[in-house]
Amino acid sequence: MTRIHEWRLLAAGAVAAVLGVSSLVMSGGATADTAPVDPELPETVSADVLPTVQIDGVAWKQVIVGDIVYVGGSFSSARPAGAAAGTDETPRSNMLAYRLSTGELIPGFAPSFNGQVKDMALSPDKSLLYLAGSFTQVNGVNRYRGAAINLATGALTSFRPIFNSTTNAVAATADAVFYGGVFTSADNTARTKVAAVRPSDTGTQLLPMNPTVSNGSVQDVVVSPDGADIVIGGNFTKVNGSSNPGYGLARIKVATGASMALPVNSEFRDAGTNSAVLALESDGASFYGSGYHYGSGGNSEGTFKADWATGQLTWLEDCHGDTYSIWPTDDVVYQASHKHYCGNSGGFPETSPRSFQHSTAVTQDVRGTNTRDIYGYPDHPGTPRPEFLEWYPKWTPGTFTGANQAPWTVTANADYVVYGGEFLKVDGVAQQGLVRFAVNTIAPNDVGPALSGAEFGLTATSPADGQVRLTWPGNADKDNATVTYKVYRGSTDVAPIHTNAVTAAFWKQTTQSFLDTEAPPGSTQRYRVVAEDAFGNQSPTEWVTVEVDGEPVPPAEGTVAGDTFERAEASGWGTAETGGTWARTGTAGNFSVSEGRGWHSVTPGGTTESRLEEVSATDVDATVSVAASRLPDAGYVWSILGARVSGINHYASRLRFNPDGTVGLHLVRSGTPVVGANAVPGLSVTGGDRLTVRLQVTGTAPATVRTKVWPAGSAEPSGWTYELSDSTLANQVAGGVMLRSFGASTIGTTPVSVGYDDLKVIEP
Repeated sequence: MTRIHEWRLLAAGAVAAVLGVSSLVMSGGATADTAPVDPELPETVSADVLPTVQIDGVAWKQVIVGDIVYVGGSFSSARPAGAAAGTDETPRSNMLAYRLSTGELIPGFAPSFNGQVKDMALSPDKSLLYLAGSFTQVNGVNRYRGAAINLATGALTSFRPIFNSTTNAVAATADAVFYGGVFTSADNTARTKVAAVRPSDTGTQLLPMNPTVSNGSVQDVVVSPDGADIVIGGNFTKVNGSSNPGYGLARIKVATGASMALPVNSEFRDAGTNSAVLALESDGASFYGSGYHYGSGGNSEGTFKADWATGQLTWLEDCHGDTYSIWPTDDVVYQASHKHYCGNSGGFPETSPRSFQHSTAVTQDVRGTNTRDIYGYPDHPGTPRPEFLEWYPKWTPGTFTGANQAPWTVTANADYVVYGGEFLKVDGVAQQGLVRFAVNTIAPNDVGPALSGAEFGLTATSPADGQVRLTWPGNADKDNATVTYKVYRGSTDVAPIHTNAVTAAFWKQTTQSFLDTEAPPGSTQRYRVVAEDAFGNQSPTEWVTVEVDGEPVPPAEGTVAGDTFERAEASGWGTAETGGTWARTGTAGNFSVSEGRGWHSVTPGGTTESRLEEVSATDVDATVSVAASRLPDAGYVWSILGARVSGINHYASRLRFNPDGTVGLHLVRSGTPVVGANAVPGLSVTGGDRLTVRLQVTGTAPATVRTKVWPAGSAEPSGWTYELSDSTLANQVAGGVMLRSFGASTIGTTPVSVGYDDLKVIEP
């Protein structure tokens, strides 16, 4: 209910002063999204901000014709998406065109208007674009607030109606072009705020329609499906002497100018100095309107849908916050506004400090009834209402009009929704004045749950032995009501320990929780929650660490060593879950534990080694998961899993990561390869791909040593890749466990991070 509505009504001296245009007088519950869970609810467009040409002022209207969008407003230049204000600018005088599919400016279309373009309308055959506004010249040729452009050539036509003051609205049939505004004369003949002229008008073909519109102005005009009558909206208080209908809304017979019945005006009443019906649209079966009121004179700031056949109300959306534009698609109705409370219609509540939703979407069909206003404002209890859909891009208002508003207009076709106005950013992306949104089959669908990292606060406590309670806030997604929460313990490389899908509107988000009853008592555990939408966009919390109450459970019989790296360490690997402290060989800064992995930072020619020296075993069966962050530029990177480690002696399985993505495997005795190949047939990786390596050592004199490797997460091969029998005396003794990484001198200057996870060493 702030007074930013005035920019839609003002066309007098204040507007002229700000815009530099010609002198004027006064012109007066359920949730759905891009992938709704409820099959009865329609899909919206995505909230992805698609790059679109930008302007340096305000857009009042957009018209889509095929793959071209025509824009009218008040601006002097255009610039590409991503360009900062004042850079890479192309002159455009209050009108431009861009490609709907790319958002790029169309270079050859540049008509010049000496005043703002406030409205545009297509001829029925889509060959002509009629224009309304405060201009008096187009391309240097006199056109007094009415004009038409041939869309095939881009040329100004001979159409030349004459209005003595601003036209705010235009609509057309094959036989007539209708104008509404603040004028009192059309083609040098008295007409009060609404007039009809022939499409061939050159200043002398005014049609007889001449209703009396009292007070205020006409803001918009829409034509009935048969073209026999029009509906006008504005802040006028009477039409043909009647205020019901006639109070901000009226239906007029084109042939005679007589008023017709319009029952919706009994419910939706915005007119006078502080209220108005600001916009009207039609889809052939219904017409739609939106308005504002501030103080006295009106009773709605939302939108309505009415039946063309009867003029009866279909539904009324009763939000607080002026609504400037409305556009119906087959299943969804999009709105441009600064709504801040929609509780009367089952929508979002008021907040303190006040927050605004500048773009909203509702269903075409009725989904409930309006309730009484809890703040004591005019209301419409018991009337039918639509349902708000989960589509809430965030806008940064602009300053061009001084009204602190974002979008002023919305238009759509089957694939795209385009908004225009004076906004500076959308969802934090610099995008001034114009923006496109698309259906999910076109859009990148990259908008995910809003909170991540520290903002997505996860807390962990241990209320009892072997239990950890996790709590986190609900995480709303701008275009998906359903968010799936995945809880991970230790690592996100394994399956989550808990998954829960929650469907809720952004204002109905609640604190989520999970009780992990399988946390090892006496251990230190790490947890992370990942919020994921229907398109796989993920927003994770930070990892949190918690000490689990209870006495540690001794390792299972036959366990030699084990480590899932579910901790955080710097300059080392800390202590394994089973097997004692990891000893290191190499520069301390090249060792760390994070993200559920033990890391070696491998530099050219450098060796990084971690050992469990407190382990002493002869017969072992060891597995570990390993990945290299990138492939080497040249040479190779080794990853080595060793057993019976004693001094320099050991048996080991050595992986070799090659620059072309192939992977080699060798069985090694005390650093010397015995059997294997530099490339295992059929095995290749890219940076970050994880492999599982298994090494088995049994018996003495001879010792049987076997190894195999396979992609992590896939089935383990039944056979061993390589094996050997060896009786070397120094290797027939018990020893520890080793993980070693090495890089050739030619791997490149950027270190290769080799990550280890899920180490498990057991007795065979």
